[in-house]
Amino acid sequence: MYWRELMSQPFKIAIILLFAAFPLVEIGLLIRLGRMIGVGWLAVIVIGTAFLGAYVIRKVGLSVFERALSRLGSERQGVSPLFDGFVQVLAGVLLIFPGVISDVIGLLLLVPQIRRALIRTGLLKLVTLFHYQAEVDRGSFHAAHTEAQEETDGPVIEGEYERLSEKPLRQGRSVQQRRYRS
Repeated sequence: MYWRELMSQPFKIAIILLFAAFPLVEIGLLIRLGRMIGVGWLAVIVIGTAFLGAYVIRKVGLSVFERALSRLGSERQGVSPLFDGFVQVLAGVLLIFPGVISDVIGLLLLVPQIRRALIRTGLLKLVTLFHYQAEVDRGSFHAAHTEAQEETDGPVIEGEYERLSEKPLRQGRSVQQRRYRS
């Protein structure tokens, strides 16, 4: 339930403020950079990074989708190559947006060593956390796990249950008189 705790009211407000402030900071930096290097050069940089972003998305996007489909078909484990491709597509999207900060982040995400460092430092754990939360929210009693974990788990006991506290008791019957399904 970590994600529910993380999404407390102050955190939600901080996220909203961040998304509201980011475009304002980007516009301010574009204006300042335009004054420093000139509007013409700024236009060349903005258009150039947008074309670079479109190229990256076009080159990497389809291959990531194809790799995801092939991995689903063969049921192979391993999220790192898919995550690497996702980060490259994210870099392309950031490069398309006009702005200094988004362009710098997009260019940094295109560097393979930085992408590998992100995978190692925990962004992959964040993706796993979201997957776990989705499993719990759908009403499942098991989290996402690997085949190695399945081998070490104990026996699985399947059955049906009925919550007694959610059904009203009929007149004259007690909880002990109810029949349970097995």
